[in-house]
Amino acid sequence: MTGRDLVLGTLRHEKLERAPWVPYACAHAGKLLGYTATEVLRDKDKLVEALLEANRVYRPDGQPVVFDIQLEAEALGCKLLWADKSPPSVINHPLDHSVEIPTHLPAPDEGRIGMALDAMRAMKKAVGQSTALYGLITGPFTLASHLRGTDLFMDMILRPDYVRSLLAYCFEVGKKVAGYYIEAGMDVIAAVDPMVSQISPTHFTDFLSASYKDLFTAVRKAGALSCFFVCGNASKSIGPMCLTGPDGISIDENIKIAEAKKITDSHNVCLGGNIPLGGMLLSGTEADNAKAVAEILDSCGGMNLIVSPGCDMPYDMPIPNAVAAGRAVRGA
Repeated sequence: MTGRDLVLGTLRHEKLERAPWVPYACAHAGKLLGYTATEVLRDKDKLVEALLEANRVYRPDGQPVVFDIQLEAEALGCKLLWADKSPPSVINHPLDHSVEIPTHLPAPDEGRIGMALDAMRAMKKAVGQSTALYGLITGPFTLASHLRGTDLFMDMILRPDYVRSLLAYCFEVGKKVAGYYIEAGMDVIAAVDPMVSQISPTHFTDFLSASYKDLFTAVRKAGALSCFFVCGNASKSIGPMCLTGPDGISIDENIKIAEAKKITDSHNVCLGGNIPLGGMLLSGTEADNAKAVAEILDSCGGMNLIVSPGCDMPYDMPIPNAVAAGRAVRGA
């Protein structure tokens, strides 16, 4: 059984020999070859070279190709601030003085989308038969916040219909980009929506649930599996997230994984997570990381579980820490 089989089987809720290992190495993958985050996120050849090195070193069962939730925002007019050791940040919001609803959907050659698609095709050809490949799209609420800025939260109170219309547009962007990624060979489409942790379960249900159901249904119809990535303490929204129908949900260390697993199991949704980034992967020892994995496996069991970091691994993470985590997952 290949790593790809393990990931896809787990997301299909099959009982398998062990939980899969999916390290999120994108910016950090550049560190393996001395490339900056900016270089790997703007240069297809360097990105693929770094991803293949991460595949060799960390022996993943699955891996993302591009972990950059500013990619769609850039294609839609947001300006970015680039950094050597992390993905870029959005520094302007095209809709901060306007309540118009955009209509333009990005083409496959706009911004860096074309670069991402080329990297996906190259990775599919190189390791796609043995490694499950993830295409990450920016979650609609996070994309809306990139476009509108912090006014989005006040809009939810003062202009709820406007927010629904803006989110509907962002969902259409997500479906369009997800379609490109599936055509490029991605096995799993993950909607990365960290801003969900900043709203209540009621607001999640009111503003996002129906469209997320539509998004995950569209992914499934296109032949791929789906994941919902959330950051921060979104504990109260795990149940509502499950009701949108993803094949999996991934969380970070702000959520107690054993408690989340009880909820996801009750909905037969796979749970991914949640090796701590700072306390373990960045500043822990090899033994610390192996222990963290053992605790995840002991508290959650191996069924409907993908062991992964809480988010994209830190650029300066010591390489032996993730190697030790992977060995612990594999029982080596």
